[in-house]
Amino acid sequence: MEKISQQQYQSLIKGALLLEEDAFGVKVLDTGKGEIIKLFRRKRLLSTALFFPYAYRFVANAKKLKQLNIPTVIINQLLWCPSIKRHMVIYQKLEGELLRTVLSQSFNQSAEPYEKFGRFIAQLHQKGVYFRSAHLKNILVLPDNEFGLIDISDMQIKRRPLNHSLRLRNFSHILRYQEDKDLIKSQLDAFISGYTNESKLSPTSLLALKKGIGALLA
Repeated sequence: MEKISQQQYQSLIKGALLLEEDAFGVKVLDTGKGEIIKLFRRKRLLSTALFFPYAYRFVANAKKLKQLNIPTVIINQLLWCPSIKRHMVIYQKLEGELLRTVLSQSFNQSAEPYEKFGRFIAQLHQKGVYFRSAHLKNILVLPDNEFGLIDISDMQIKRRPLNHSLRLRNFSHILRYQEDKDLIKSQLDAFISGYTNESKLSPTSLLALKKGIGALLA
């Protein structure tokens, strides 16, 4: 990790496009040069982020996802700016469209992207990926029509496939927004079919999971 000064930070973000901010300040910037700058703050005084900052998790998760052949961002730099108390990750911009946008365009028309999304989530679960931020604005549809993950700091990667409880909890994260619930409900059979065909779960487990997803969408 490289430490930078306030002056270096200002030089780094000069001319960059603000993509996201909150009440605490800047969160994500696009340099316009094929790179994204993501800033991280410690949200609580006493937390695990004191020992393992969110930026470190982001970098570690990117490495693990690459090992699992799951498309995600490529890290260029990990920085710390003491004057603004922020860690920063600079990574190569992942080109693609938000999954929410793609599914919205297919709303009540084509079932294919929904089925493919179901297969992708099943692949993540089979590889032990518990992605808490797996809503439809943190998954991209890439130019090759595959899926890629962004905003990957809030993630656990297990050594074995996720159990039923974690799968259902992950679906609660995926379906946290009403807009996304409405999209999935419009092609629920296709989504469930894609997940079922890829999940390698027993019929009993699949039935219980389907009921759980149905309850989340109710």
